[in-house]
Amino acid sequence: MSTQEAPRKNARGQVNAAVNTLGSRIANGTYPEGSTLAIEQELAANLSVGRNALREAVKVLSGKGLISTAPRSGTKVRPRSDWNMLDPDVLAWHADPETATKEFMLDLIELRRIIEPKAAELAARRGDKKDVAEILSAYEAMANAGIDQEKRLEANIDFHTAILKASHNNVLSHFKHAISTYLRAHMRQGEVQSEETNREDLERHHQIAWAIASGKAKTAHSLTVAMLDQNRSHFEGEG
Repeated sequence: MSTQEAPRKNARGQVNAAVNTLGSRIANGTYPEGSTLAIEQELAANLSVGRNALREAVKVLSGKGLISTAPRSGTKVRPRSDWNMLDPDVLAWHADPETATKEFMLDLIELRRIIEPKAAELAARRGDKKDVAEILSAYEAMANAGIDQEKRLEANIDFHTAILKASHNNVLSHFKHAISTYLRAHMRQGEVQSEETNREDLERHHQIAWAIASGKAKTAHSLTVAMLDQNRSHFEGEG
């Protein structure tokens, strides 16, 4: 690495660190909506980054809709309704167990309920042999994960991502970030599932996979609806 590349890499690291720290604090309410952040010098010192890195981080967060800057008004946290909630970083900050609220999880389930059944239906209609092979491979990885929850999680994400991809709709495929966020947050928040619950969940995935592989579009749609309704009932049943 050249002497010029090292400072650039360090600068990028500072920007990324500032973006993630500020983004997380905004998402978890440390910096509430409408609040004004500390002046640049104080905020940079608090985050242990340079002022140039902080300015770049502010630009990034402004682009995600989290903050706004104006002369004499400083840097303010924008209303949550202005945030780009489908941005992968914004989703990830909300998936933290300390941040992910019941309401946020239910919103994600509702989004999944709108998107995924249709994606499964389209996958059954449009998916080619390669698409089906990826879906079945992800299912097999889930089945073979055993008690390794991390492996099962990653395979589960791959399963749902493969279905979105098999829909052959590039816009639908982008929703993989929302699904991944939900699944990661669900695992981090929840208790370890019983063997029976894991078996039932695995069987639902198996049925969806084979409905898609068999070209049974309506069946794939209805099975996905049933799976997501089961997910929703888990959170609605919480106090």
